Amino acid sequence: MTSWETQQQETIMMARLSSLCLVFLSLQVRCSSTVETLSHYGVSGGNTTFSCVFLSSGRIKFFCRETCEGENLLIRTSDDAAQIGRYRTEYVREASRTFSVLSVSISELTRSDAGRYRCGLGDSSSPASFLDFRLVVVDDLLDGNEHHHIHRDAGSSLTVACSFGSSGLVKSLCRGECGDKDLLVETDGVGANKGRYSIKYDGETSGAVLLVTVTQLTQSDSGRYRCVMDRTSDLYRDFSLTVTDDVPVVVGVTLAAMMVLIPAALLVSCRRRSLRESRGSSSGSNSERTTSTLKGFYQNLSPATRDQNQIYCSLENPNKILISVSEPQE
Repeated sequence: MTSWETQQQETIMMARLSSLCLVFLSLQVRCSSTVETLSHYGVSGGNTTFSCVFLSSGRIKFFCRETCEGENLLIRTSDDAAQIGRYRTEYVREASRTFSVLSVSISELTRSDAGRYRCGLGDSSSPASFLDFRLVVVDDLLDGNEHHHIHRDAGSSLTVACSFGSSGLVKSLCRGECGDKDLLVETDGVGANKGRYSIKYDGETSGAVLLVTVTQLTQSDSGRYRCVMDRTSDLYRDFSLTVTDDVPVVVGVTLAAMMVLIPAALLVSCRRRSLRESRGSSSGSNSERTTSTLKGFYQNLSPATRDQNQIYCSLENPNKILISVSEPQE
C-alpha cells in the first residue's frame, strides 16, 4: 500500500468520524431542546399568546396542558383557526414555506392557569411534532416601557416579573433608589429569600427575567420599589405599590347583615309577645267560666245544706272536679 493510499484511507476515516460527531452533536442539541422548556409570562386577568415555530407543517393542530390526553387536550382541530372557551389556536404558514407558526392563546388568565403547556402539528401519515412551554402567571409584567402602579389588598401577596434584554451579575430588590439602607434582598446566583421578600432569576426566555415576590402585604409596604438585574449598570425596573386595608369591606358587610338581622329579630319578638297576650286572654276567659260555674253550683244548694263550714264537691264531668271551700264567718 502506497503512502498516497494510506493518506486517502486516513482522510476517509477522519470524514466518517466527523460525520459521527455531527450526528452526535445534533442529537445532543435535540435532547437539550426537549428537556429545556421555554418560560412564557402572562398577567393575571389579561390575555396571553405564545407562538410555536415548527420546521414542518401539519394538518392537525394540537393545544394541550401537560399531556395531550383526556381533559388535558384543550384543542384538536384541522382548521387554521379554532376556539374553545378561553383557548384559541391560529395556524400561519410563512410565505417562504421554510417554517410554520401555530399561535396558542388563553384569555382571562388566573393563577390556576400557570403550568406546562404543549402545542403541536401532526398528520395521519407522520407522527406529530410538539413544542412545550411553561406559563407563569404574575400580577404585573415590567418591560421598561412605562411606570407601573400596582394595587393590592392587605394580607395578600405580590409577584412581579421584571423583564430585561440581557442578564447581569448581581440581582437585587430594593425599596426606593437602591441605597445601602434600601436593599431588601440580593443574590449573585439563581435566587434568594429574605423574610417576606424573594427574587428568582429566569434565563429560559428570549431575554432575562427577574421574578420578584413579596408576601403578607401590609399598608406599610406601600411605596416605590426597584428590581435590579445588575447594580453596576442601568438594568433596573421601577414600580409603585399601594396596599389597601380590607377593613371597610368587612364593616360594610357587617352593617348590611345587621340591617337584615335586626328587623327580623324585632319581628320575632313582636310575634312572641302577641302569642303570650293571646294565651293570657284565653286563660282569663277559662278562669271566669270556672268561677261562674262554681257560683251557680253554690247558689243552687238548698238553705239546709248551704253550710259555710262544709266543703262542697260536685262533678261537672267525668274528667273534671270542681271544689269550693268556704271560710267560716267570725
